[in-house]
Amino acid sequence: MKTGPPALFPLFRSELQARILARVALGGGEESVAELASAIAEDPGNTARELARLERAGIVSSRRVGRNKLVRVNKTAPFYEPLRDLITVVLGPATVLAEYLSACDGIVLADIFGSWAARYRGEPGRDPADIDLLVVGNPDRDDLYDATQEASRRLNRPVNPVVISESRWDAAEEGFIMELRSRPRVPVIPAGRDGS
Repeated sequence: MKTGPPALFPLFRSELQARILARVALGGGEESVAELASAIAEDPGNTARELARLERAGIVSSRRVGRNKLVRVNKTAPFYEPLRDLITVVLGPATVLAEYLSACDGIVLADIFGSWAARYRGEPGRDPADIDLLVVGNPDRDDLYDATQEASRRLNRPVNPVVISESRWDAAEEGFIMELRSRPRVPVIPAGRDGS
C-alpha cells in the first residue's frame, strides 16, 4: 500500500521511507531486510523496494550473507552527517518517544538526557549507545515500560527511563537532580510550566 509523505515532515517521499531512514540512520546497526520490515511493522516487499531506491541514491549500502541481504546506512556518503542530523531532529528519539508516551497518564514532564541529549545539543563525543529518559510524575510503571520497550524496538537502541516524582523534581535538592537540571536535555513531553 502506497503511503503519502509523513505529515510531520513532508520532505520524505513516504511514511515508509521516513521510518526506514529513522531506523537505519539512528539505529547504527546492520539488519536483514526481513528484520527491518518486522521492526517497522511493514510488508517485506515494500521495504525491499524502498531500500533498493535508497541504495541507488547512496543512502544505504548492502551486502549478501547467504540468502540474506543485510543493509545499513552508508556512513561514507558525503551527505551522511547532515542527513543523520536532519533525521535525528525530525524523526529521532524525541519524536518517537513523544508518540509512545502520549498514552501514559501521570507524566508531568519527559526529557531525554545523557549522551544523546548532549550530542543533539552540539557537545562533541562518541555516538550514544542508548537513550536516557527522564520522566517526572507518577506514571503507571507497566504502561511506561511497555511504551519505552516499543520505542526501543522502533529506534533500535535501548531506552532507559528514570522516574522522579514531581515533588522531588521541584525541590531540586538532590545532587542527581541538580546535575540533570544543569546538563543538556531534549524535551519529549514539555512541562505545563518552565520544567527546568
